[in-house]
Amino acid sequence: MHADDKHDHRTQRCINGSIGLRVPHHIKQKKCSEYMRCCKPIHLPQRTIDTAYSIVAQYQTEYRGIVQYYKMAYNLHTLSYLKYVMEVSLVKTLASKYKTTCRKIYRKFGATIENDEGEKRKVIQIRVDRLPSKIPLITHFGAVSLKWNKWVSISDNLILIWNKRSEIEQRLLAQTCELCKSQEQIEVHHVRKLADLLGKRNTELPEWKKRMIERQRKTLVVCHECHKKIQKTLDYWRAT
Repeated sequence: MHADDKHDHRTQRCINGSIGLRVPHHIKQKKCSEYMRCCKPIHLPQRTIDTAYSIVAQYQTEYRGIVQYYKMAYNLHTLSYLKYVMEVSLVKTLASKYKTTCRKIYRKFGATIENDEGEKRKVIQIRVDRLPSKIPLITHFGAVSLKWNKWVSISDNLILIWNKRSEIEQRLLAQTCELCKSQEQIEVHHVRKLADLLGKRNTELPEWKKRMIERQRKTLVVCHECHKKIQKTLDYWRAT
C-alpha cells in the first residue's frame, strides 16, 4: 500500500510498504451480476419453487460465505453494495413466489435482531413453527458484520444438520404432485439425462420440463393424471 497523507500519532507515514488484503473490484462485480439484469437487482425464478425458509437460508449462506472469505480485507465495507443487491433480489423473489409486492414482504418478514457483536440490525427473517416438542426453525438474511479486523479468527464450524433421507425420498414422503399439488396416486417421472429436456429452437417447453430444468433434477414427483399427460406429450414429440 502507498499513502503519503496517512500519518500516525508521531506524524510519520505509516501506510507505505505495508501489505493490505482487499476485496478485488472484479469479484464484487461478478457476485453482484449473479443477482442483477440491466444494472438492476432481479428475482430468481428458479428459486420460487422452494419454500420461503429455503430461499432465505440459501441467500444468507451465499452472502455469509463471501463475507467470511474476505473477512481480513481492509475494504470489507464495500461489500455493503452486494448485501443491498442480494437483499433486493431476495425480496423480489419472495414477492414473485407469493404474488405480492416487495413492500408487503418487508412488512411480513422484516425483523430486528442482534448480530454477534451485539449490534441491532434489520433483517428478513423466516420462522417455521413445528410440533410443541420441537423448537421452531428460524433463518434470516443480513446481520453479518462488515467491520475490518485483521486479527479476526474466521469461524468455519457451522452447525451441520444431518438428514438420513435423500431429497427424492423427502419429495415422495410429501405425497404432493409438484405440478398440480394433488395428493392422489403419486408417481415419479424419470429422464435419462437433463439434455433430453431441451427442445428444438423456437419451441415452447411444457411446464413439467421447465420445472425439471429449473431444479436441475432428472426426477419429478407427479400424480397419475399429470404423469399420463407427460407421456402423451412424449409420444407426440417422438412421433413428430
